[in-house]
Amino acid sequence: MAFSLDRRDTIVYTVFVFADALIVLILLAGSIVSLHRPSEPADGAPSSADRAIAEANRAQLSAAMRSYAVVAEKRTPRMNVHVFGLPGAPSLNSAIESKLLTAVEGSGGFAGRAAFDPPQTAPVHRWPTTSFNPPISASPAAPAVGAASEVRTREDEPLSERAPERRTIDIASTVLTSGGRYIVTALRQRSPRPRTEVLLTDLEADTTVDAQKLFSMRIDPAEISVNATGALTVQGETVEDGLLSDLGRSVSAALRTSLELPQPGDRRSPDFSCALLPCVALTYDDGPGRASTEQALLDAADAADIRLTYFLLGRNIDEYPHTAERIVAAGHEVDSHTYRHPRLDRTESAKIRREVHRTQKSLRSVGQTAQPLVRPPYGALDRRSAHVLDRPAIIWNVDTDDWRDRDPRTTVRRVKDRTHPGSIVLMHSIHPTTVEAAPAVFAAVADKGLYAVTVRELFDGIDWEPGGSYFCRGYADELCSNPEHPSVHKD
Repeated sequence: MAFSLDRRDTIVYTVFVFADALIVLILLAGSIVSLHRPSEPADGAPSSADRAIAEANRAQLSAAMRSYAVVAEKRTPRMNVHVFGLPGAPSLNSAIESKLLTAVEGSGGFAGRAAFDPPQTAPVHRWPTTSFNPPISASPAAPAVGAASEVRTREDEPLSERAPERRTIDIASTVLTSGGRYIVTALRQRSPRPRTEVLLTDLEADTTVDAQKLFSMRIDPAEISVNATGALTVQGETVEDGLLSDLGRSVSAALRTSLELPQPGDRRSPDFSCALLPCVALTYDDGPGRASTEQALLDAADAADIRLTYFLLGRNIDEYPHTAERIVAAGHEVDSHTYRHPRLDRTESAKIRREVHRTQKSLRSVGQTAQPLVRPPYGALDRRSAHVLDRPAIIWNVDTDDWRDRDPRTTVRRVKDRTHPGSIVLMHSIHPTTVEAAPAVFAAVADKGLYAVTVRELFDGIDWEPGGSYFCRGYADELCSNPEHPSVHKD
């Protein structure tokens, strides 16, 4: 006999059939969605898209960074320091420099002084920039470069309170990962006693902090690494959201995006200061001279990618204003050499003031707005004239005598033989023979491992003293400026 449903049974049956169909559709939709999510493969392996972004970030960063080395085999302790600098990231560079100097001081590298004496280090010691940003390991459990051989120490243990072996100070920096607006950097001290510090840099805000701020609990920095996609790991395990702070979760998401490097400022300046690097200031007096001669010097400096310091005469500025404007516009440091080149130790006080103020007016007319330093003509200054000058007097400790010999080869040889870390070199931009020597002078300085900087950059970190004279920086000569001896004052 036929079986029939009453009206209520029919409604219930229809509801069950509809529900079954809906479940099937949901399951099918879920399987379709899972097939189109390459960033989260079914087997949990890193996606090819995330790998590609991580490698692209690595390549971009390696191309932007610069390599620095502080190597000294004959010092006690010996030094073997290799770090990268990043143009456009001053907070990161400053943090690396500060931590380096603290580590060097704590390991006896200041030799009992109040400041570091940067050793001259040949460019051959500088690592390729890719050494600081190695390819990301394919294994999520792989430790960061250099971490496997480290003996871990308490992160907050003061270096100065340890009793380390003081044979070699061995420190290197490396990039752990980068993405979006962030870079995570490790600074590893391997000797005299192992230590790891990890830094987080926000490139957009230009801030660098301890990477501990990424986590909601205390983490041994030596255990922080990354996996094949550049994601953070701790002890080789991917970091779960619960272990991250709010900042950590934001950074973790950004690390899966393309790196956004800032536009750097003037790349001619090194990324670290002359408190760490061996520097030299190349200075040129008596200009501006003939336009063609001065332009040749500007072209040579541009080709060498360095900045010079000019001490200009006020009367020459007024005679060649367009040439002076080009020097200022090129971004070199421009200061005062007085107006008419008198010996200040033989000039009455009122005239010294007129010389200085008139030259400052001329400098402002061509675009120099900073308070100018002064180079006394002939370097002639006594106690009275230094007091009247009432501003830093920039002298020199390497005199090329280029104005006397007018021989390019002699000028180059004297620069090569006499310069050392912290030197100020005296030359004159008005002489064609001096300008002819310029390319070889710049190459000689670079080949010695010295960084050409401006006078202000050379003395950065040392306060100017009114009435003080400045010959050089460091400890190479008793006239050089350092924390114990900021400037020379005339008797």
